[in-house]
Amino acid sequence: MTDPQRPAGPLRRYLRRWRDLPRALGYLLVSLPIGIVSFVALLTGFVVGVSTAIFWVGFPILAATLLLAQRFGSFELLRLRRAGRPPIEAPDWPVRRARGSLWRRFVDIVADARTWGAWVHGLLVAFVLGLVTWIVAVAWLALSVGGVTYWFWGRYLPAEPGETWVHVTVLRAIPGYLPESTREGLLAGESVFYAAVGGILLVVLPLVVHGLVRIHEGAARLLLGESSSAVLRREIADSEVSRVSALLAEDDALRRLERDIHDGPQQSLLRVQYDLSSSLRALKDDDETVRPLLEGALALTKDTLQELRDLSRGMAPPLLQDRGLVSAVRSLASRNPVPTTTALDVPDDEASVGPIERSVYFVVSELLSNVAKHSGATAASVAIRTEVTGALLPRRRRTLVVEVIDNGRGGATETLGHGLSGLAARLTGLRGSLAVDSPAGGPTRITAALPLAGSALAGAAPAGSAPTGSTPPAPRPPVR
Repeated sequence: MTDPQRPAGPLRRYLRRWRDLPRALGYLLVSLPIGIVSFVALLTGFVVGVSTAIFWVGFPILAATLLLAQRFGSFELLRLRRAGRPPIEAPDWPVRRARGSLWRRFVDIVADARTWGAWVHGLLVAFVLGLVTWIVAVAWLALSVGGVTYWFWGRYLPAEPGETWVHVTVLRAIPGYLPESTREGLLAGESVFYAAVGGILLVVLPLVVHGLVRIHEGAARLLLGESSSAVLRREIADSEVSRVSALLAEDDALRRLERDIHDGPQQSLLRVQYDLSSSLRALKDDDETVRPLLEGALALTKDTLQELRDLSRGMAPPLLQDRGLVSAVRSLASRNPVPTTTALDVPDDEASVGPIERSVYFVVSELLSNVAKHSGATAASVAIRTEVTGALLPRRRRTLVVEVIDNGRGGATETLGHGLSGLAARLTGLRGSLAVDSPAGGPTRITAALPLAGSALAGAAPAGSAPTGSTPPAPRPPVR
């Protein structure tokens, strides 16, 4: 049994060339007519467009010519794929063209290097390559098939005085060779010679045809295929779409889970608490056997309910959902055992913060928890602000910066497996970063930076939008 991972041997590759020969020959035989049509159409359109550009009529003609070149290029890639060649990554023409006025679209078409590559291919390369490869393919096919069948049709050729016999001319250089004296003998020798030459040409025919198609493929890959940088940008954009969609789906799932916990187990535990309290009040004073059991069960339900509430707040705090990031962070600061001040400057377009606000809340919550547990600080502060990096588009991006400072003993590090390393890993997944500045003796300054939607998240998903099938969050009331 042949291993599919092992490369095919020479014989298998040769048989595959024979299998693909009809498609490859069909591709080559129609390349010249298509090349002639594209040459005439693109040359005529370009000359007319340039010569009449002074009257403004030439601009739409030139734009139409370049768009026609794109269509010829796309058709060539389709023909190569039908000929059995691997697909070539084609430019996504609708995406590459800008939106706006007609003049802006024209400038965008003219400024696209790949459009001019398609024009050069349709005007020159397709015609020249089509002509050369068509001649080679037709001549090779005619010589190979005609040679092996000469024994049949050669006898019907009219005899002419002084006719030239190819095999006699070639074999005369061999010492001692004596040509046949009769026409029948000469015809038999000619048939054998042609059959030998035609057989050799026929054996290598699929290899020659395959090589000619490969020449067309190389030219198309160079001039018609998408550039490697554009392919990389497209893959990055696709991965960004997947990443943001996953974040939004996770956020939506956690919100639903929080609602399910609130409407399900929490309500059930409240009912159990009520029933246990009612049972305790209904007990008689002299019945001390069941009372400790009921009191223990009541305390356990209260602890479990509190754990569920803390868990649901960690997943999707109700205040964060209802009032937004500013109110949720202020609530965290007010509940922190260490006196904490806030300076919150969240962008007005809260939709840009929506995809990451739960992560920002989690970061602030963890950092304030570390301040309360480990720093020994007497004061802390939380600041949130927006920074813009890159003065020019498309490198301009907005970043939400979260900074937590305390006057504690310092010495905080990103030790593997501990809280700060987990925060750093979480931020890395959001294309963010975590910087720790905590010298011995303090103070400690921890800075988290996350890209906002509309910059790093732009083009990946609409800011604040939810994936298909999710429920968008309800509009929040204004923060007072």
